[in-house]
Amino acid sequence: MKVIVFGAGVQGTLYGVRLATSGHDVTLVARPDRAAEIRERGAVIHNVFTGRSDSEATAVVEVLSADMSADLCIVAVRREQIEETLPKLAAAGGIKRFLFMVNHANGSGALLDALGRSRVVIGFPGAAGGMENGVVQYVEIAEQPTVIEATAPEIAEIIRNSGFRVDILKDVDSWLRRHAVFVTAMSGALYEDGCDANRLASDPRDVETFILAVREGWAALDKLGVAPAPLAMRAIFRWVPRAFAVGYWRSLLRSVRGDLYFARHSRHAAREMAALAGDIRNLTAEPMPHLRFLYEAIDRAAAG
Repeated sequence: MKVIVFGAGVQGTLYGVRLATSGHDVTLVARPDRAAEIRERGAVIHNVFTGRSDSEATAVVEVLSADMSADLCIVAVRREQIEETLPKLAAAGGIKRFLFMVNHANGSGALLDALGRSRVVIGFPGAAGGMENGVVQYVEIAEQPTVIEATAPEIAEIIRNSGFRVDILKDVDSWLRRHAVFVTAMSGALYEDGCDANRLASDPRDVETFILAVREGWAALDKLGVAPAPLAMRAIFRWVPRAFAVGYWRSLLRSVRGDLYFARHSRHAAREMAALAGDIRNLTAEPMPHLRFLYEAIDRAAAG
């Protein structure tokens, strides 16, 4: 397939390289400084756990022009960039389908309105990491495969054939809302502790605040009829004794996964977390004292 990846950050580069390695014709759309890096050294990804590195000399452009065409465009931008991105995507009439791999909790109505239901697929990446000297340092998240909505099994198969584990879901918008509560609560807790996963893990009260915040946010989503979170996440947040949940999250945060899964992204994503927190605030007026406390930490981080 001919694939365009709009956004050559961590996720865009990772999925672009893996698709190119699988034989697809991939073009990355990147900001000028990132485009210059890719032209100089190629698009490079490194799996922190396995030590494997992959590099592809993919085509790279700085602008998605209206005359570009592709079978698929993977959109890998941050939440606060969606609105400015949509007109550029809508102008590219030669692109058959768009796979949005974006954090958002305000529903996908604006995406469908701009591009048409038949052209839009909603998903979410199953990897985490950061960029170091132009190289994507990543891990695949064992607890969270790549999510693709059930309307596009053929795209799920393409992603799976590129080496990713994939979950096919009927209601990805609900999944994204549950995930937004989780990731903003985690980021808020990290901002309270200097974006240091080990520091957060060292204080069981801060970890408990994070757990209570997720419970509050999910309870508010329950009242709105949002579909439940995945079973394993419901178990750790709602069903096991609180002391066990605190111990689980402290252990995860202390491990290398704590930084790779959460802190590394949060350090550079305060504006994204603020936009996601805004989505949740707009969805519900429930009190949620612990979650709103952590959202104040996000607001401070986003304000610099």
